[in-house]
Amino acid sequence: MGGTVPAELTEQIDPHRLAMRGTQARQPHCVALQGVVGESAHCGIYAQRPSVCREVIPAWESGAPSAQCDKARAAYGLAPLTPEDWAEPLQPQSA
Repeated sequence: MGGTVPAELTEQIDPHRLAMRGTQARQPHCVALQGVVGESAHCGIYAQRPSVCREVIPAWESGAPSAQCDKARAAYGLAPLTPEDWAEPLQPQSA
C-alpha cells in the first residue's frame, strides 16, 4: 500500500528500522510536515508516507474516534477532532 519514503527523509534508528527525520527529536517534528501545526499543515509526501503514518487515522474521519490522533493533537495544544469537524459546509443555493 502506497509509495516508498524518499531515503533522504529518513534516519536509521537501529540496524533494522528507519524513522522519518525529526520524529526522534525531543520535540518531534517530521521533516515531511509542511505548514504550521494548528493553522494549516499537511504531509508533503502523503502518497509516499510510511506505514506508521498510514495507521493513524484522523479521529472521526471515518466515523470513529482515534486515541492516537487525539494524543498527537494534544501534544500541540489542539483540541480533539469531533464528528462536526468532518461535516460538509452548507452550499449557498443559487437563485
